[in-house]
Amino acid sequence: MIIALCLTVPSVGPDQKTSAKESLEGVWKIVEIVTTGASASTISNPQPSLVIFTKGPYSVLSVNGAQPRPQFAPPKDPNKLTDAEKIARYEQWSRFTANAGTYEVKGTTLTRRPLVAKNETVMARNSSIASEFKLDGNTLWVTTKSEAGQPASETRAKLKRIEE
Repeated sequence: MIIALCLTVPSVGPDQKTSAKESLEGVWKIVEIVTTGASASTISNPQPSLVIFTKGPYSVLSVNGAQPRPQFAPPKDPNKLTDAEKIARYEQWSRFTANAGTYEVKGTTLTRRPLVAKNETVMARNSSIASEFKLDGNTLWVTTKSEAGQPASETRAKLKRIEE
């Protein structure tokens, strides 16, 4: 799942200089997602995404999967949706990830702390989300393992910088 995507920016002290190509700061898009485990899959042409890192805060917006979100017809009565209309909206909502918060880097570990999210359980979990990362110029790889107590899996996301 994309929701597990965890990225951060390396700390730079006052004596150190980091070029834009050596920093995670900037705007990125997800260009590939590989998941292992029971739900193994490879998405080589994912739907649109926008991942932004500044000097502490981050924001992730993405349409999950290889296919566009399903469209639905306008409701017959916008003030009283039918069960079918609610299900259609859920199918569209469930395929979208949106969260933002703060993050930090220690070595090759990225730790993300969501402050606000589309999915309430992401921000209410009272814990951080850790991932491993590798940065090579304008390409970033982020690997997130399943949480303890969940079936073993790993999600590797490849991102490309679209703006510094």
